[in-house]
Amino acid sequence: MRVSVSNLAGEATEEDLRQLFELFGSVTSVTMHRSGARCIVDMPSRAAAKEAISGLAGQELLGHEMEVEVAREPGKGGAGSARGGRRRKRR
Repeated sequence: MRVSVSNLAGEATEEDLRQLFELFGSVTSVTMHRSGARCIVDMPSRAAAKEAISGLAGQELLGHEMEVEVAREPGKGGAGSARGGRRRKRR
């Protein structure tokens, strides 16, 4: 299960996040986004990922309160996504 973590301190590393999430179970990968303020953590166990979400949401890491939630699947944005909705044909 993919878990999105945002509002990270600029000094936070992939290893910091891996160690935190491994308290709840196995971690497949940690991918930091270029901004450094957000990352995706992949966990093979859905139950462990859900425990990590409830256990880490709102907790501080390096002075920043983390926002932790289930990551949206790529390309599955909502109405406000950058991809937008279906276009109508002009008549």
